Amino acid sequence: MKITDLEIFPCHVPYIPAIQKYRPEGMYPTIIRVHTDEGITGLGGGGHEHRPVPRRVLEERFAKLKGRRLEELNPRDVTYPFDVALYDILGKALGVPVSWLLGGRVRDKIPIAYWVVESATPEDTAEEALKAVRLGCKTIKFHTNPKEETTVARVKAIHEAVGDRIAIRIDRGYPWDLPMAVRIARQLKGYNIECLEDPLGKTWNNPWDVERHLILKRKTDIPLAWHTEDPRAFLIAVRSGAIDYFNAGGLGSLEEPGYTERAVSRCLRSAAIAEEAGMQGWVDPLGVASGVQHVFGLHLASVIRNATMPADTFYMLEDDLIKEPFCEIHDGYTEVPREPGLGIELDEAAVEKYLVEGEGKGHRF
Repeated sequence: MKITDLEIFPCHVPYIPAIQKYRPEGMYPTIIRVHTDEGITGLGGGGHEHRPVPRRVLEERFAKLKGRRLEELNPRDVTYPFDVALYDILGKALGVPVSWLLGGRVRDKIPIAYWVVESATPEDTAEEALKAVRLGCKTIKFHTNPKEETTVARVKAIHEAVGDRIAIRIDRGYPWDLPMAVRIARQLKGYNIECLEDPLGKTWNNPWDVERHLILKRKTDIPLAWHTEDPRAFLIAVRSGAIDYFNAGGLGSLEEPGYTERAVSRCLRSAAIAEEAGMQGWVDPLGVASGVQHVFGLHLASVIRNATMPADTFYMLEDDLIKEPFCEIHDGYTEVPREPGLGIELDEAAVEKYLVEGEGKGHRF
């Protein structure tokens, strides 16, 4: 089977109302469809893009694949978003879901963490917590903003709204130094805090950064988590004991080149290192901008044994651009598709609706 053509669908999709209120700009998912000489196609893309992606970026990457036979390629060595498209094609050709190609699923549905935008007021955060509980979610996640007191106020608002029915995952969206992190952690004592994610930043090659995490661990009983796509960071975590949980993330974004090279392989290796240490965690596919990347993240989370915690795959946009309901949450979980490949079809009408003006539908290369 030979790779022949590429279609590109650059879209602009608004957030759901609760997020659009604070992020009116929406997102710019760019979806691709790769064609083969046997008529099988594969979808990819639609990751974490905040601005239109230049066509030349995708065309240059595709030029390295065009005309090659699939048996010559390992999807794990192919750059995003073409790795996802090749998994989709191979799964369809073999009649198996992508999860089978990734190593075989160990779960058929994925627990989902609800997500609240960093700028939300305590009142809006509480309202979203009520929605999360109604959906059956067991964890709610929010990013911090620059005001120290706001983080504490949002936690208190969640607790007042839903009590201990949902755990709170706090991701440091703005810089915290060690004294600030200690002050915040001490004010959160007694609340249902699942963990502090990246509380002190991401300079993994700096031994002092590890030491600061160890100091923070000694000064609080709140678990700590690291979010990284780098297996070396997980080795540091395991050896140092600096963290309690992992977030193996960053599977695809055309805005962040570090996330695109061998991203799937790095994620699986990172999770395997954590598993050997007996560490649990979750997967963040960076897939908030289309159902395509979201569903690939579900397949990935389904094969990682120690990805037992709710995944960062809460869908944030008003349309997922696919026909199937795999971005919906039921009783806190989302089902993993069972059909061959990704198990989804592109919603052509939705794509047409959200295409970036002047770009045209499905430009062929």
